[in-house]
Amino acid sequence: MTVSVENLGLLTNPLPPATAQALHAASAPARHGRRDKTVLDKRVRDTGELRADTLTLRWTEGACGALQTEVASALGLQQIEARLHNLLVYGPGQFFKPHQDTEKHPGMVATLVLVWPSPHIGGELVVRHGSAQAHFASQHLNADTIRWFAFYADCRHEVLPVTEGWRVVLSFDLVLPAQNATPLAPVSPALLDALREHFFPATGPALRPWVFLLDHEYTERGLHWPLLKGADRPRVAALRPAAETLGLTVHLALAEVHEQWTATLGGGGRWRGRGERDERGDPEPDELIDRGIVLDHWVDADDRQLRRAELPVADTDTASFSDTDESFLVNQEYEGYMGNYGETLDFWYRRAALVIQTPVAEQAGRFVSDFDAALADALALARRGHSDELAKRLRAAAKALAAQRQQRGRSLFSAFSKLAAALPDAGQARDLMEGFEWVDLRSADARALARLSGHRGEEWTADLIDVWTQPADHWRRPNWRLDDPPAAGSVAARPPWPQPLAPFLEAGQAAGLSRALIDRMLQRCQQALATADTSLSRLTPAQRSTSLASRLQALCDLATALRLASDVPDSADLLVRHVLSHPVLYPLRRLRPLVETLPDDGPVAAQVLRSAVLAALRQALATPERRADDHTLEDIDWVCRCADCNAVIRWAESAQAQSLTLAMPEARRRHVQESLSAAAATLVCTTLRQGSPHKLVIGKTSGLHDSRRELRRAWEGDLASMDSGSRH
Repeated sequence: MTVSVENLGLLTNPLPPATAQALHAASAPARHGRRDKTVLDKRVRDTGELRADTLTLRWTEGACGALQTEVASALGLQQIEARLHNLLVYGPGQFFKPHQDTEKHPGMVATLVLVWPSPHIGGELVVRHGSAQAHFASQHLNADTIRWFAFYADCRHEVLPVTEGWRVVLSFDLVLPAQNATPLAPVSPALLDALREHFFPATGPALRPWVFLLDHEYTERGLHWPLLKGADRPRVAALRPAAETLGLTVHLALAEVHEQWTATLGGGGRWRGRGERDERGDPEPDELIDRGIVLDHWVDADDRQLRRAELPVADTDTASFSDTDESFLVNQEYEGYMGNYGETLDFWYRRAALVIQTPVAEQAGRFVSDFDAALADALALARRGHSDELAKRLRAAAKALAAQRQQRGRSLFSAFSKLAAALPDAGQARDLMEGFEWVDLRSADARALARLSGHRGEEWTADLIDVWTQPADHWRRPNWRLDDPPAAGSVAARPPWPQPLAPFLEAGQAAGLSRALIDRMLQRCQQALATADTSLSRLTPAQRSTSLASRLQALCDLATALRLASDVPDSADLLVRHVLSHPVLYPLRRLRPLVETLPDDGPVAAQVLRSAVLAALRQALATPERRADDHTLEDIDWVCRCADCNAVIRWAESAQAQSLTLAMPEARRRHVQESLSAAAATLVCTTLRQGSPHKLVIGKTSGLHDSRRELRRAWEGDLASMDSGSRH
């Protein structure tokens, strides 16, 4: 082998010190990789570099092939291709601190160094992988042979300082040829039996993957079957054919291991806050709190990279020949004492893995890592009538299906209804559908429900409706949902049924839902209204008033939908009697829209409601308007009648406009303010922090008379509208 350097000529063997010094002078300071950048930092790497394009190599016939064969054999590979990367010259004192080579080419798996005969002392190469460590001492004073050393790209290595002379090295990237596939080893009967026992016990096929963690590191670009390194190759070559013989699926993947530990401080040090500590110690892990593993970056048996999300796996379903130690560590984070919990240390490790699983487990896992594709495959099974295979697949993926249903809601209703229609077991079909929120359904969902009912039957559908509409604790989880208020501060309420209800039922009826099922849904809506109103009666007047407008609109929605009932008079009569029995929740003077929604020839109760609303409006308008100097507050539902609150109530219901000032301790001031707020009283409270105790100052709002006039105009409009309707 000969090496020619641009502008310097051939390198002699051995290399005289003067020539080595000239090489060093012609070289440029070598850079090194730092994350995604290449930087020059002589504190990390201090050596001279000559690029490959300035070098010309000529091999003795057969020498390059023989070297590549020898290197491949030493690395446990079938074939390797060596590509010249650079020439490095280390002078006295120069070094390269511990680092890890980057993959410079697709298929690069290792690095080869050829040490050119040049007298030097020091410059030892130290290579580490996990707990293993190797030393390559190239120092000599009189040698004429080239020595080589090769190591995988995930090995950390360093060059110790040269003490005398010049260390000259040719560096090669070792790349696996693209066609170099991993050979399949003969199947071991013992291994076959072990896999069969694990994946196919008497209870049925295993529903979880088995994850074999590999020893070497692999990047996303470098994770491929032909690029497996070292002992990983024969181990995978033994496992894969045994798995495929049993019909199991095999993948490569990257595993992220996350550990969280309680933390103590070495040396007695204490952390003063996040990211700030004294000089006495660093945090150290103490007790393991949690350990989780997720798989991503999947590669299938045909060496194709798959676009899948993370798949969590149990720690008990993993195995390896090496511990997950610092050699696989990619990140760590310390969280100082936060008051509610102590100090913690989090560690993240990255390892490659061989993933073996039964086909049913693989399909169940896809509902986590690639849900849309897995759902499409399940729908295809349903269309082809493969109901038994569909049932098996959905049973294994039940948790993933439930999680997606909760996350995506009604957007999955149509697809899930098609699956439920195709399942052979009625109970499994109901389990698939019962998790949908009844109140979120829309007209398109009613059509899907009608199609599903046609497959499963009226009785099955009625049971499903009953599950959807089961009464809940409406105080903690109300059917009248109090959503986050908009910017104006108002609070909207959602009724305990699909909205708008009438179009939903009409769509279902048009698609084939039976009259009995329509009646059942209307009946369940009435029951849900009664249950929700029982919860609402326990709220404060202020809480009820914020949702009143939305609740009145929902009443009209239900009244309109009742026109679809098989017995409209009885259904409407039930609604009216409920409203009349809850005057606090439904003030008569606000019920004109409901009266006009009910049919003119409706039940007797509807006529009673009309008469009651007319009487309430006329009575309100018969009361003379207040004078400009009359600031009496009316129609307040006071929530407390203690001595302090009674004093405020007497003042509020008086005509005077002057503010009320009460000197009282802080706890009594707070109680009065909270009681007034709960009663929705239109009063303004401030605290005058003078003297002891401080004073609570309560004033009546300046827009009181304007509000009265506006309310009176609304009553006049409602009365005129109802009188006009009566004449027609």
